Amino acid sequence: MVNNSIKDLEPGFIRLIHERFGLVLRANQTGALNKTILAACLEHHCEPQEYFQKLKKCPGNSPLLAHLIAGITVGETYFFRDERQIHLLKTILLPRLIKRKMEEGDLNLRIWSAGCSTGEEIYTIAILLSEMIEDLKSWNLQLLGTDINRKALKSGEAGVFNKKSLRSTNDHYRKRYFLKINNHYELSQAILKLVRFDYINLMDTAYPSILNGTNDQDLILCRNVLIYFDDEIISQIIKKLCACLSNRGYFLFGASDPIMITENNLDFHHEEEAIYFSLSKSLSSNSAGDLYG
Repeated sequence: MVNNSIKDLEPGFIRLIHERFGLVLRANQTGALNKTILAACLEHHCEPQEYFQKLKKCPGNSPLLAHLIAGITVGETYFFRDERQIHLLKTILLPRLIKRKMEEGDLNLRIWSAGCSTGEEIYTIAILLSEMIEDLKSWNLQLLGTDINRKALKSGEAGVFNKKSLRSTNDHYRKRYFLKINNHYELSQAILKLVRFDYINLMDTAYPSILNGTNDQDLILCRNVLIYFDDEIISQIIKKLCACLSNRGYFLFGASDPIMITENNLDFHHEEEAIYFSLSKSLSSNSAGDLYG
């Protein structure tokens, strides 16, 4: 009976998730949605209709919403994901940023992984920077990972990963930055302390903002995130991300992400068999300061 009620309410839940988070649930995700709804109803001793009404009224930071999102947004991520983009970061983008900062005497570097899940991506950046910068203590590194899945963020903060998360990590990095304990790998404290995690819903107006450190980014990674949104919301998100980027900063998106270049005044670049984007000259010359919260 409960399962039938959930099935009847399924369209309403899908609309709610789209309205609150912009996410478009595909047919293959409805199973996870229904399973999450059933678990929540059992935990809170309520009927699906009652649970649905509570979700409609609860604030964005409610544990009820957090549980729902955790059940449908299990992000696929791992260290050193996408060999071509990692090569681009190691040989072109990060060295270029480091060199430019050193020449200008500005040892501040701001990098944001939007939709970071459990943090493997932003931790990969931290590892690469640790390898590239000799006097790391002299730098002010602001490495930020954000997501709407609070459970994933807590897991990332803990810094404990399974073997699957390290499947593209070579022996050098494993030995230097991880401690194997039974079947898990603990990331070194030196890398953990370089990264900060925060909850950000890309549908919200919480960015760009000085308050949460999303402004003036040198590099924004938003890889394999936009595929979960429709075209209208993708355009809105990219516009806001553009306002978060410094004039000479870079974007990295996933290979499957739909990018609307012309609408958002993005310049396309192709180096080392990988692509990246930057603000076009006409856009980068304009200040986005009035958008900062």
